[in-house]
Amino acid sequence: MDYLESPSLAFPVGFEPKGLKGALMLRLWDIEQKFLYLKNNVLVATPPYPNMPVYFMSVLVNRSLDSKKQPVFMGLENGQFTLSCVKSSEGQPQLKLVERDIMELYFKPEKQLSFTFYSKIDGSPETCSFESAEFPGWFLSTSFEPNMPVGLSHPGGTENTLFYFEKKVQ
Repeated sequence: MDYLESPSLAFPVGFEPKGLKGALMLRLWDIEQKFLYLKNNVLVATPPYPNMPVYFMSVLVNRSLDSKKQPVFMGLENGQFTLSCVKSSEGQPQLKLVERDIMELYFKPEKQLSFTFYSKIDGSPETCSFESAEFPGWFLSTSFEPNMPVGLSHPGGTENTLFYFEKKVQ
């Protein structure tokens, strides 16, 4: 079987999920050991605490874009909310959690750039980053401060743009 370039976030070429169970389910945490967590309908990064719920992100390839760039849709585990990159009222790129079925995006034959991230192995084989397709140069990021919303920023700044991940065995 042929795989996309990154063996750690690989989808078989010709992969066709029959539903959300076919998506990669990834638990993500930043290089400061803050885990992505849903709090009051906002995706935040928080240090682990006792009995912390485990949240996984559903990840599906965007088949309408160049597979060599590893374009993916990312949403909450239930598939009903998806990450989107939009402009704020001040004109800055920002991350929004939008009520949009990730499977609908997967099956729609459109580029859907605002919902797409290019997954990249960065720093080491164990870390990755997610660049916005809508806003090149802007990456999924977390604040160095705990319990802050996940957002978008440029690498090399004051925000974390590198993530570790764990695949959920289905």
